[in-house]
Amino acid sequence: MKIGMLSQWFDPEPGPAAIPAVFAREFVAQGHEVSVLTGFPNYPSGEIYAGYKQQLRSKSFVDGFAVTRVPLYANHDSSARRRLANYASFALSATTLGAGALRGTDAIWVYNSPVTVALPLLAHSRFGKTPYFLQVQDLWPDSLIDSGMFPGGAVGRVGAAVIDKIVRVMENRSVVIGVSSPGARRLILERNSRLDPARIVDSPNPTDEALFRPVSEINPSAVPEVPWANYFTLMYVGAVGDVQGLDSLVDAATILRGERHIRVVVVGDGIARQRLESLCVARGLDNVTFVGRVDKSLVPGYTATADVQLVSLADRPFLRSTTPSKIASLLASRVPIIGQISGDGADLIRKSGAGLIASPGDADALARAISTMAQAAGSELEAYAANGRKYYEEHLAAGVVAANVVEALSAAMS
Repeated sequence: MKIGMLSQWFDPEPGPAAIPAVFAREFVAQGHEVSVLTGFPNYPSGEIYAGYKQQLRSKSFVDGFAVTRVPLYANHDSSARRRLANYASFALSATTLGAGALRGTDAIWVYNSPVTVALPLLAHSRFGKTPYFLQVQDLWPDSLIDSGMFPGGAVGRVGAAVIDKIVRVMENRSVVIGVSSPGARRLILERNSRLDPARIVDSPNPTDEALFRPVSEINPSAVPEVPWANYFTLMYVGAVGDVQGLDSLVDAATILRGERHIRVVVVGDGIARQRLESLCVARGLDNVTFVGRVDKSLVPGYTATADVQLVSLADRPFLRSTTPSKIASLLASRVPIIGQISGDGADLIRKSGAGLIASPGDADALARAISTMAQAAGSELEAYAANGRKYYEEHLAAGVVAANVVEALSAAMS
C-alpha cells in the first residue's frame, strides 16, 4: 500500500511528536511505500533545530521513506497568539506548498494534533476522496480551552463551536478513526452521533523502540556523572508545563525532605520550570534537581540512572480521557512507574502491573508512593519493571499497532 502521512510534528522532535515517525518506519518495515508531509522541527524549544534551515520546500529520503518539509512560524511558548500562529502557519504552508507530497497515495494517515491540520488534510485528500486514517492524539477544542490558549466569554464559545464543527468534518470524512484510550472513544461517540462505532479502532501510542528499550541494555556512559547516583531516585522526564501538574511533586519532595536517601530529578523544560525551581529554592529543598532539556538520544541514559520513573498530569476533566505517550516509552524501557494521573492513563499503568498510582494534586499520596517504592525490595521493583515490558510487547509494540492500522484501513477500503 502507498501510505501518505500528514503531521506537523516529526523526527527528530521528541515525546508525542516522535510518534508519527515510529509509524512511518514500521509501515516501511512491513513493506509499504511511505511519503510524509511535515514541518521543520522546533518542538519543544520553539526554535528550529540545528542542521535545519527553513525554506519553501525541502525533500529528503530517510529510513526508506520520503519526507517533505514546509516552513512554519517556530514557537512553543506560553503565548496563545504565538502558539496559534505556529499551528496556523503550518496549516497554510502544508496546504499551499505541500501540493504533490501526498499525491498518488492509496490512503493517508494523519496526526490530528493540532486541529489546524484539518486544512491540508481536507485539501490533499480532496475532502476524503483519498481515504484517510485519523489518529486522534488530542481532543479538540478541549486541548485549547484547558491550556488557557482560548479566550473566555462569547468569543471563546464561538471559537470552540467552530473548532467542534471542524473536528466533526474530519471525523465524518475519515474511513477509520484511531484512538489511544477508551475515554477518547467514548467522548467522540458522545459528541458525534453520526459516527458508526465500528469505524473507531484502538490505536495506542507505540514508542521509538530503537531508543526506548530495557534499561539493562542501555550504556549510560554518554550521560555526565550524576549527583544522585547513590540515592534512591524518582525521575520525571518530559515537558515541564502547567498541564503536567508538577507542583504536587515539589510538595511531595517537601514532605520527604527528612528521608535523606530519596532524591527527585526533573529532566526537561517548559513554561513551569522557572516557577517550580524558584519554589524549590524558596523552600530550601536540596532533594530536587532540575536538569533541563536534554537531547532525546540521552533520555534512555538518564532513565537508566534512576530507580523509578514518574508520569504526571494535572487533574483536569479532558486529561482523564488521554493516555500520555510516555507511558509506552517507560513500559518499553522496563522500569517501575509511579503515575500521578487519573483516568485512562492510570488504568493503563494498573492494567500493566508496572507500578503505583497517586491521585493528581495529592502530594501526600505521591509522597507515600515514592516512600513505598524506596522501601520495596529489589525483587518487587523488578516485578513492576518486568510486568510493564511484557504488557508493552503484547499490546503496544510498534509492529502490533502499525499492523492493526493497516488492517483497519484495508478493511475500510475494500
